[in-house]
Amino acid sequence: MMHYPRIPMIAAFAITYSFTTSSMLPAYAQDAASTAFAQKAAQSDMFEIEAAKVAIARGKDDAAKRFARDMVMDHTKSSTDLKSAVEAEKIELPTGLTQENTDKLAALEAASDVDFDQAYLATQVAAHEEAVAMFTSYVKDGPDGPIKNFATATLGTLRTHAIKVHGLTDNK
Repeated sequence: MMHYPRIPMIAAFAITYSFTTSSMLPAYAQDAASTAFAQKAAQSDMFEIEAAKVAIARGKDDAAKRFARDMVMDHTKSSTDLKSAVEAEKIELPTGLTQENTDKLAALEAASDVDFDQAYLATQVAAHEEAVAMFTSYVKDGPDGPIKNFATATLGTLRTHAIKVHGLTDNK
């Protein structure tokens, strides 16, 4: 009878090594994915809130202004929820708009009074389509944890916003 005492030990080492390395490597990718998602989500919220404030101040259409008030309320809540979700991950969120969002906001502020409501709603269509795609992707592929829980909980609201804004623009 042959004995192979080393084989179980080698197999145990190989299994342990593969679990250790495979769980370590994706952690870096998961951290990067979570950080990138959280920062983009924070940017999206900030842009939505700032654009909505402009719409509340300048808008003429009651439905567009109601939508803007909802955006301030919902995206303020989303920002608070996101801040809570990233605390455990120790992810720093941006405190100001990106140059791209600053430019979009400036373009909105420069819109004529006659075109303002449609300009605002057009920015909202684009912003919500982008946000829904980003959140859907993260919910599907992001690592489990507080940030994914946030994304899952927020996605329905974003989809509702997208439907509402499409309804407002399709009627005009």
